[in-house]
Amino acid sequence: MCRSHGLLSRLRTISSRSDSASTDGQSLIEVALMLPIFTILICYAVDFGYFFMVAASLTSAARNSVEYAVQGTSSPSQSAQPSAAAISTLAIAGIGLSGASTTTVSVRVCSSVVGITMPANTAQCTTPSSGAGAITGTPPLDPESPTFQLNRVDVAFTVSPVIPIPVAVFPTQTFHRMVEMRSIQ
Repeated sequence: MCRSHGLLSRLRTISSRSDSASTDGQSLIEVALMLPIFTILICYAVDFGYFFMVAASLTSAARNSVEYAVQGTSSPSQSAQPSAAAISTLAIAGIGLSGASTTTVSVRVCSSVVGITMPANTAQCTTPSSGAGAITGTPPLDPESPTFQLNRVDVAFTVSPVIPIPVAVFPTQTFHRMVEMRSIQ
């Protein structure tokens, strides 16, 4: 009887070892299957967050540029209205991202510096560079047209995902922001 008890304990030891090895193998297979899925999800989350950051910085750049265009000679350091080229340069620099340049950003400035269409007192617009494509449309008339004038800055930025994945959910996209601000004449 003592001999059979020893055999049973030996079989239990061998059985517990094989159970441990099979669960280790199962865990390894589960990790191998889930790791690529989690990696892709993390990459998409990074790209999604980057697109939100681009949208926020693009809105800020357009707003700062139109404020600069309207402020003009109200600033102590300005003796004349800022040129359309200076406003465009400010918009591109205001994006603050490494990919922002004249090849990826289009800026259109509608301001009195560019010119004024007299009967309607509307600001004329510059033709943007072809960095992010054409920007179309004309600024609307200001309801209080002779006293106020509507200034407008359009900024378009072509963005590629930070982490390019072969099957990209977020392809290269062009973001467009437009800001209008009234100025007194």
